[in-house]
Amino acid sequence: MSDDSSLDLQQLIDRFQPDDLQVRRELMERAMGRLRRLAAKMLGQSFARLKAQHELDSVVNETWMRLAQALEQTELNSVAEFFRLAAHKIRQVLLDMVTRQQRWNREQAVDFQGGDSSANNDPSQQTSNPDQLAVWTEFHERVATLNDDQRKVFEMHYYLEIPQAQIAELLAVHPRQVSRLWIMATDRLTEGLQLADGALG
Repeated sequence: MSDDSSLDLQQLIDRFQPDDLQVRRELMERAMGRLRRLAAKMLGQSFARLKAQHELDSVVNETWMRLAQALEQTELNSVAEFFRLAAHKIRQVLLDMVTRQQRWNREQAVDFQGGDSSANNDPSQQTSNPDQLAVWTEFHERVATLNDDQRKVFEMHYYLEIPQAQIAELLAVHPRQVSRLWIMATDRLTEGLQLADGALG
């Protein structure tokens, strides 16, 4: 996570109140660039097969709406906490898109069963590996099953790209504890899944 505007964002967060529409809007506008980069990373890395049907803008716009709603009921203390919430909302949007796409695919299979199907020419059926999409979908769904400490470390390091040493400072724990939490989280998330080598960095 770059720190190009972290100070400005933290100053806004220090003033943040869920019912302060002006501060909430300014916070989201200032964070839009990083929010877009985060969505692009997740869409490209884990959900590449969705790119045939969904533009990055559609992911960002839906995330924006969900994040705005969440901030109406959320207290924030730090920039990292804000972007952890943003990553959570992006993950929800992408998983919901996968669910809708899978439902559409099933409906098309029923409609065209036994004959030539225009779905066979659908780019979504020819883009990337459907097996890998299923694997990554399960991977990201499992994030919600991590305990709070593991989830914090995983989201900050994987989604936000914060170095483990900095995470230790932010969470006020020893770096070895961060390393242990990262290992436990990734072990839980990847158990039984066949991810490409180097997928977790």
